[in-house]
Amino acid sequence: METLLSRHPNEAADAAPAPVAHDVPAADLPLGDHLRRWAAHHEARTALVAGGARMTFAALDRRADRLAAALHGLGLRRGDRAMVQLPNGMAFVTVCFALFRLGVVPVLAMPAQRAHDVDALCRIAEPTAYFIAEDADGVDRCALAAGMLDAHPSLRRIVVDGDPATGDPRFLSLASLDAQPIALPPPAATDIALLLLSGGTTGTPKLIPRTHADYAYNFTASATLCRLDHTSVYLAVLPAAHNFTLACPGVLGTLASGGAVVLSDTASADEAMPLIEQERVTHVALVPPLAQLWVQAREWECSDLSSLRLVQVGGARLDPALAGRLPGVLGCRLQQVFGMAEGLLCYTRLDDPPDTVVQTQGRPLSPLDEVRIVDAHGRDVAAGAVGELLTRGPYTIRGYYRAPEHNARSFTRDGYYRTGDLVRRDAAGNLIVEGRIKEQIQRGGEKISAAEIELALNALPGVQDSAVVAVPDTLLGERICAFVRWQGGALDAAGVRQALRARGLSAFKLPDQIETVPHWPLTSVGKIDKQRLIALATQRDTATATATATATATRQRYVERRLKVRSEPLGLASRIMHALPSRHCMLYERSGEWSIGIDAALSVIVEPDGTVRRSDGACWREAQPCDAIALALDGVRFDAWRAYGRAHFEFCHLIYGIDGARGDAPLLRLAIPQSEIRVTAGSVLVRSLHPDTLTALVALVEAQDVARDREPGVRLETIDGERDELAYKARVASAVREMQADAYQKVILSRPVEVPASLDVVSSYVEGRRTNTPARSFLLRDGGFEAYGFSPETVVEVSADGVVSTQPLAGTRALTGDAAEDARLERELLRDAKEIAEHAVSVQLAMDEMSAVCDADTLGVSEFMSVYRRGTVQHLASRVRGRLAASRHAWHAFEKLFPAVTASGIPKREALDSIRRHEQQPRGLYSGCVFTVDGDGTMDAALVLRSVYRDGERCWLQAGAGLVPLSTPEREWTETCEKLASVARHLRRQVNGQA
Repeated sequence: METLLSRHPNEAADAAPAPVAHDVPAADLPLGDHLRRWAAHHEARTALVAGGARMTFAALDRRADRLAAALHGLGLRRGDRAMVQLPNGMAFVTVCFALFRLGVVPVLAMPAQRAHDVDALCRIAEPTAYFIAEDADGVDRCALAAGMLDAHPSLRRIVVDGDPATGDPRFLSLASLDAQPIALPPPAATDIALLLLSGGTTGTPKLIPRTHADYAYNFTASATLCRLDHTSVYLAVLPAAHNFTLACPGVLGTLASGGAVVLSDTASADEAMPLIEQERVTHVALVPPLAQLWVQAREWECSDLSSLRLVQVGGARLDPALAGRLPGVLGCRLQQVFGMAEGLLCYTRLDDPPDTVVQTQGRPLSPLDEVRIVDAHGRDVAAGAVGELLTRGPYTIRGYYRAPEHNARSFTRDGYYRTGDLVRRDAAGNLIVEGRIKEQIQRGGEKISAAEIELALNALPGVQDSAVVAVPDTLLGERICAFVRWQGGALDAAGVRQALRARGLSAFKLPDQIETVPHWPLTSVGKIDKQRLIALATQRDTATATATATATATRQRYVERRLKVRSEPLGLASRIMHALPSRHCMLYERSGEWSIGIDAALSVIVEPDGTVRRSDGACWREAQPCDAIALALDGVRFDAWRAYGRAHFEFCHLIYGIDGARGDAPLLRLAIPQSEIRVTAGSVLVRSLHPDTLTALVALVEAQDVARDREPGVRLETIDGERDELAYKARVASAVREMQADAYQKVILSRPVEVPASLDVVSSYVEGRRTNTPARSFLLRDGGFEAYGFSPETVVEVSADGVVSTQPLAGTRALTGDAAEDARLERELLRDAKEIAEHAVSVQLAMDEMSAVCDADTLGVSEFMSVYRRGTVQHLASRVRGRLAASRHAWHAFEKLFPAVTASGIPKREALDSIRRHEQQPRGLYSGCVFTVDGDGTMDAALVLRSVYRDGERCWLQAGAGLVPLSTPEREWTETCEKLASVARHLRRQVNGQA
């Protein structure tokens, strides 16, 4: 018998996540025995109503027994699978319960699915029988089934609800299957009861295994929460094969309560609403597009709906405006339902205040449901922040059916299901769904929520409802296309954009393309088919589709203006950064120049799988990432350009082919800016591709030159940097043991420290920079992500004529401010065998790496073991130089020298693997680099250390220590404390809400 935790023979032993134990109420009964109990309690009561016919609980129980016996006679056995593709009707319910009695697993296909999907599902599930309706939606199901019989050897019987009329003995009429009940061994409650389809809107849905026990909990707990009883009458207008209709509490929850289920094969208001009046329906479940149609239908449909107690809306996010209208129009309570066939269900409660019902999607069904909201690196987000929903619990699956690759992506090692939903949680624990990760539009480097635009559109007069999709675009990567169902005259796209701007929607979020549709194309599970909308948008591609971003084949030149200024560079540059309205800008300090890049004219990103994309649509998948970046920059049409960028530490996983968590964000990104401001002592160069912008920036610089420095802010309270001391020391000890066993020679292990969200980034940067002496400094703002730092060394420097240099720093002591003590610590540093060994191996590795890209006779150490003072610490520093070989370019040098040996280890591959194993989360920008690249070949890349990071509401520091076999946990802990202190002592919080 195949149970939830058994594996398909083709699956690897470790393909499924480890199961998590939970107590499941009523875990001893299979679903077929539940029906026996219900029939014993409600024998003569009506259980089902369909097409004018009625069936009592006792009759349903008898029919399930007799059909099970007949199917057993045909050879169906416990553990077999049977495809069930039936519309809402008595046949669907009786077939399911007969299969439950046998222990045969129904595979619930949607009535609207066609041959392609059915074929794919047959390949996965290998069913022995296929239940179909004689004719459905004008499709010849018998012909379709005949094709499946020929294609799939496992499939032996087709059972037709109606007349098969084929003459093929493998086709049987459902009505003919009637046999004397026989004693059948019941399946175990922990066996798979049924296979549901995932609710994805693209591709063939995956199969979701639900056990008898967890599914019983699903619908019985839901029925209790929704207060169903024997007087309840549930109208099923959505496909009963959908989890929402079947068990939330749906068909099964109503039967479990002794209520009646009315099965309708249509959701049309002109047929469903008379059924509500006729059968005195109390409960109905709708999806948002259908709810919208029902609200509109009440303008002309006048059936008596006074029996309705509750309308549930789920399956997609419900627009708050529609949620506010619906109870008044339909005359009953609204309940929002959010969940997934994989398990977790959230409901607004019947006694929730109206604002909670309208604005949220409710709280989890069970007190045993576990919910986490995490960022792209799997870290819990701050309270109220948006992140991906992860869940596990008593009725949530631990893996898809026969899908090891999907399971590896969709489930964490500790059993949490990655839902892909973007949510936030209010103070009462209610979830607010903000969209799907896959529904984020990547437009010109921006991540934009489709749901946010939809909400703004739905609030406009004339818009009935809307759907926003990402459409591939040659310049932007993706453009925003909004589809609206519009009432009134011709739609004025420019007027809609203006109205959205008036409502506060940012300019970069405005739809590039606006189209109208009379009705929504729907998927087989009743959701808006966004793939069809994307195809429609592509077909309707008009001149306005990229009106905000038209490509040009001519070279673009910066217009420039140089200004004389009185302010010292640091103060002026920081005031400019604070005053800039742009959400995307980066300051990079090098050799007395503070250079600021503002907004992207052209961007290049490297995705986690190594794909390199340029924002004009060009894409490189096969080339090595650094070669592809060089190609992407080779033909850009800008004169005298400078690109600003950053690379996450995990970019090195691509270089070295290391498996590991890389997150969803690009691993490297750079942008040639629309505008630049370069600040030096006494002078500022302002550059822009747009004359109007140049004028505005000149005015901004002149205003900031005469402005006073901002208030420095109040020093943040002491940072708790000793929270994980024992854990960090244990990791150090583990790594030292590995090195003493000759696994590798050196590794840098780091630890993060959380910082209050009230941090003022610009003020903190200024205060830190005034007391630091970095090799480079930087300050960047990219949407919700901000960072600044004081780099002690460069990863790689390449001059326009091809001279390459790198500056490894390894070996550290504190700077106390006392000259005598600092001199003593310097002498100690220069005599410390461990520090000297650590430094020497770093220099040797830099030499080895550069030898792969430089002419051998140009390679050498131009400076060795000097002591450099960086803020509150001092380091041993050396510099290695060489000249690029004729066949090499700057990105080859970057590839060889990244990540910095002083932030990774020796040998690098083994050290990187050690970091992956010993550190709990991806590093992200920490120990990666920030850089500038010029059109003449110049590159300057600074190591990101001594830095502060903010992503949404989370702020943190991170520091590491270099370990060698002679290291001790105590000394390395102290080193991280010293490095954290060099940044933490200068942190400032906002004053009077000042950001």
